[in-house]
Amino acid sequence: PPDPGPPAVILRSVSAPARSSRGEGDAGAAASGAPRVVEAYGIRFLCGLDDVERLLTELRRRGQWARRLRGREVSSASTPGLLLVGAPSSGQRRVTRMVSRALAEVGIGGGEVHGLPADRLRERGPDGVGAALGEHAGHTVLLDGLDALILDDAAGAAFAAALYRARVEGVSQTTLVATCGPDRLGQLSAAHPELVTDLRVVHLPDLSDPAARVALLGL
Repeated sequence: PPDPGPPAVILRSVSAPARSSRGEGDAGAAASGAPRVVEAYGIRFLCGLDDVERLLTELRRRGQWARRLRGREVSSASTPGLLLVGAPSSGQRRVTRMVSRALAEVGIGGGEVHGLPADRLRERGPDGVGAALGEHAGHTVLLDGLDALILDDAAGAAFAAALYRARVEGVSQTTLVATCGPDRLGQLSAAHPELVTDLRVVHLPDLSDPAARVALLGL
């Protein structure tokens, strides 16, 4: 039989996110329950539970506050830290680039992102955490696999303590963005609440949702 073409509902779902990067399209997407797409610094991003535009505004304010406190040995002078909660390939690198550029806009870093896989940090041991972050001072570091490093490694508790000390006991000039699987956030929070509390949790889109997958296709 002749191909009837894609169902009309699919066509509407794809086209809506493409128009909803800002303004009226966002209101329409929210009213219909469709996933929201935002655009900043030439990057388009499919939101999860968190409003990424609001997050970027919050980070710019946080960055301005940190700049005003430069020269003082207080933890609030450290650059921001985030914990991205989502399955692999749900936008971790894309949102990290947006975060880095938002902070660069207020004089925190130059908009660069440096990768720091958990396996590389594991090789240096807990005592090398501070130095590893310090090597990227003034930039944004994407620590991929924080949950595995803390929960699966025999020295996980020591790594958690070292990361916390690097950010709270000193004044870190490295913006830390770490990743965590959605099914492990509760376990990580229970085991090391002080570390998770120090990081701004950002929920990435759930791509097991068919509507989110269709929106991603449109994006």
